[in-house]
Amino acid sequence: MFFVLIPLTQAATLKVGPAEAYKTISSAIAASAAGDTVSVGPGTYTEDLDLRGHTISLVGESGPAVTVISTGLPIEISAGTLEGFTISPSGDAGVRVLSGSPTVRDLIIESPAIYGVAVGAGDPIVEEVLVMGAGNSGFYVTSGATQLKRVVSMDAVKYGIYLKGGGSAHNSLTLGGAYGILTQNASPVVEHCTTLGASLGGIVTAIDTTFANGVYAHSPYVVICNGGSPTFTSGLGYDTFAAKACAATALDGLIDADPGFTTYTAGAPPWEIDLRPAAGSPIVNAASGLDTDGSVADLGIFGGAQGSWRDRDGDGVVVIFDCNDHDGSVYPGATEREDGLDQNCNGLIDDDVPVDTGGDTGTDTGTDTGTDTDTGPTTDTRDIDGDGYPGTTDCGDHNVATYPGATERLDSVDNDCDGLVDEGTAGGDDDGDGYTELAGDCDDTDPSRAPNAAEVARDGVDQDCDGVDSSPRHQDNDGDGYTDDSDCDDTDPTVHPTASDPTNGKDDDCDGLADDDALNADKDGDGVTPAEGDCDESDPQVNSRAYDIPDDFVDQDCSGEDNYDVDRDGFASPVSGGEDCDDLRSTSHPGAAENCDDSLDNDCDGVVNNACQDSGAAEEEPDCGCASGSERGAGPAVLLLGLAAIRRRTAPRS
Repeated sequence: MFFVLIPLTQAATLKVGPAEAYKTISSAIAASAAGDTVSVGPGTYTEDLDLRGHTISLVGESGPAVTVISTGLPIEISAGTLEGFTISPSGDAGVRVLSGSPTVRDLIIESPAIYGVAVGAGDPIVEEVLVMGAGNSGFYVTSGATQLKRVVSMDAVKYGIYLKGGGSAHNSLTLGGAYGILTQNASPVVEHCTTLGASLGGIVTAIDTTFANGVYAHSPYVVICNGGSPTFTSGLGYDTFAAKACAATALDGLIDADPGFTTYTAGAPPWEIDLRPAAGSPIVNAASGLDTDGSVADLGIFGGAQGSWRDRDGDGVVVIFDCNDHDGSVYPGATEREDGLDQNCNGLIDDDVPVDTGGDTGTDTGTDTGTDTDTGPTTDTRDIDGDGYPGTTDCGDHNVATYPGATERLDSVDNDCDGLVDEGTAGGDDDGDGYTELAGDCDDTDPSRAPNAAEVARDGVDQDCDGVDSSPRHQDNDGDGYTDDSDCDDTDPTVHPTASDPTNGKDDDCDGLADDDALNADKDGDGVTPAEGDCDESDPQVNSRAYDIPDDFVDQDCSGEDNYDVDRDGFASPVSGGEDCDDLRSTSHPGAAENCDDSLDNDCDGVVNNACQDSGAAEEEPDCGCASGSERGAGPAVLLLGLAAIRRRTAPRS
């Protein structure tokens, strides 16, 4: 008997781009098989992507600086890899993980409405991802198996990193925002992290967390406690060295010293700072035997076993400081060239390049500012940054994100050319009172409310944004020994920071929680108290750490609602009385447009591709159980000679 060895089907690379076989990312994903790579060329792709159930690698081949996904829904992923993109979401999140073990890396997520990366379940690895301007949290984690490695959150309105259900954060950085890192409900691992410039506090905790080998600087407080007793080991706190409402917190594990960064400017993006330790920096512990020339760090984001940030393009600048780590000619300090790129990472394209603006016979010898340095009128009709607007109308023709009518971003630039900077974002002073939301303005639509405003006693309005409607500051109006700076109700002498907190519906001890005695009692034995997020102390299956079962009319995870519309397309699933025939896919629901390329019943009328037959598309074949010519599968590895048939791939490859 003879045998023939048949090679197993190998993984394919499906290329996406204007000149490639696939014009859209979603069409390549639909044609892919497990183990394939979908390689996306430079450009902007406006489409919603659902990667759940696809074990593939989706890769921006030239990196996030030039490969953008503009999406209305979060990119959901449960397996495989997502890397190399800028994600610009108009919805609540950039990337969402609800199950599985995917890897998410090398991304820039711009201004998500709520979260940059949201993890509800599973054990993903999220590494070297930058989230800019999240409406709530840069990274929101409720799964204890999640690993955040070398991630950066910049200017999140509330929290840079929110570890609600455990997880771990290694060598990660938060810049600006209200708070740096929040831990709650579980005991996460937080090591070698750095928080800089948080307007209210570097660390917030409601659980006994150990913060190891970190750097916490340039914030009003190192830590704000709300029920937890954190421990700090081998860290550094600078310009923040105070604790707030944290009587049991041991800050003696922190060095009080300037971290000695090579370059740091508050509010600057990562590629305009350099957080490597300069020579003699206390971040480097000489006693450990490491040298002190700034090449090795013990504390902060470059310390420990996971402190090696990648330099993909080999230009000597690691990804955190490089605005395009896929192009070796682009890095801070590089020579600018007239080529449509921002070589020196200053946010401007082709600046400092002598050019002739036209209308005369001479040539400029300096920066093109819209005015010739020689004689003759300026008639600069070129579109230097390629955004569709020439220099005659573009207020920033070196910045592709700046032109009349552009969306305003949190970038200290007048993107829409209306004369205002960052208006409508958390970094804009929309009411003209001198304070932004990031600077503590509690109502940026009302100029009478700001941190420096005069408080009007007990008028129902918090004018000075201190969280309470009180009399003028520094007064003890109820005689309980606490002034209104710390007394959350300065009209009631039984309410103050050291009071007991019985069950009476009030926050008697001013810790932000009402009825602590009851809130700290775990009556149903599920390991979660009401203070930690248990909304039903009579049912051990209901608490903030539980998984919410969709469509069972029970709010298991205490989120405030049952997950009855899983894909959030506005149509409920049949289990909850709706008519959505595929509640895991937002493009399928009653009334949806039929997609002739996906072999799905998009409009939920019970017929697949019925709207395509009149348009000349191939008619659907009867359900005979046969394999169509476009299906792909692997034949057996060993077959009897003459008796085997192999189904080959037919999808385009490169």
